[in-house]
Amino acid sequence: MPPYTVSVDGRLGAPLTSVRPDGGVIFAEFELVFEALQWIQDMLRKYSPVKRGRYRDSHVLIADGDAVDTGKVPPVASEYVFVSVVPYARKIEYGQSSQAPDGVYQVVATMAASSSKFGNVAKIKFGYRTPLFGDIDKWASSPAGAAWARSKRGGRKELHAEWLRRQPAIIVTLG
Repeated sequence: MPPYTVSVDGRLGAPLTSVRPDGGVIFAEFELVFEALQWIQDMLRKYSPVKRGRYRDSHVLIADGDAVDTGKVPPVASEYVFVSVVPYARKIEYGQSSQAPDGVYQVVATMAASSSKFGNVAKIKFGYRTPLFGDIDKWASSPAGAAWARSKRGGRKELHAEWLRRQPAIIVTLG
């Protein structure tokens, strides 16, 4: 069941038994954004190309900048972000996998955003984020990652680490 808050006769968290018998009101507000987050997580796994399962298992949910433990209900936040922490996530997103020729994150974000089920609950969009943890962070900090960035980007060294960590993301904000 998704998290919810209850107000009794306008009092947040009051016991249900305290409702006025002469026309009192009990109001329950459900946090339906969690249903949208679960659906997105399921679709990311479903549409992930699978060789050994690393990419499929690499999707992380971040709530207001903090990673959420898998299987736990995320805390209430103003922004939720799904991102993969494997270094090759951009290649998959750019269609370099025969199992996902149209990518994964942009496809799932488009499906979620166009769903009438979530349209009035949250704003869902595709974008990019820079996670500072996981395999992508290790790779971007390594000499191999730095050399790869120099060969592709040239230019200012201080921008390499950020560019190497930049990953496709699904951004969910409360609507």
